Amino acid sequence: MFEEERGRHFPAELVSGVTVRPVDAGTLEAVLDGLADRVFTSLPELGNYEQPEQRRGNGHRLREIHAGTHRERFVFYAEGGQPVGWHEGFMVEPETFFMMYSGVLPSYQRGGVYTTFLRALLPYLRDLGYERVTSNHTANNRAVLIAKLKAGFHITGTFLDERFGAQVSLSYYFHEDRRRGFASAFGLESYGDVPEYAGPS
Repeated sequence: MFEEERGRHFPAELVSGVTVRPVDAGTLEAVLDGLADRVFTSLPELGNYEQPEQRRGNGHRLREIHAGTHRERFVFYAEGGQPVGWHEGFMVEPETFFMMYSGVLPSYQRGGVYTTFLRALLPYLRDLGYERVTSNHTANNRAVLIAKLKAGFHITGTFLDERFGAQVSLSYYFHEDRRRGFASAFGLESYGDVPEYAGPS
């Protein structure tokens, strides 16, 4: 549906030797099979809730409906073609894109991969017509929270989830009137300039 817009933004070089490319669901699933456990501790190992296997089939129709929403899937490839990270997100309603699941191999973390991915993703989502981008993160995931705040995201909530633990919600607004609306709705004073969307680079 968005092939033309996607082609104007991707593939893109994130840092020297790492390129992000859009992929299909099967490619992302294969990448996650090889990478996810190398980036994150599994939820059961953390003591978090996981739905029993025998009940997962009960929601197959709901999953099919949910899969029909607009989704974006990306893999970060190093030189030589080996995957070193990923991102998946989807539309939660017509104005809002949710950054659901991202990860970067430890050896590539803190090297600018995720920050430069945000610089590639946000202009693309704005071009599609989204007005806001949201994400949830564990409360102690300081590296990603700091990266998102530096990119112009706002903390817009906290909540507890039996699957993922204590979560921090973040929101990014593409338009100045929405940023003003956020500040006005919550009685926030101005604390200096917020990074502005700079358009395609």
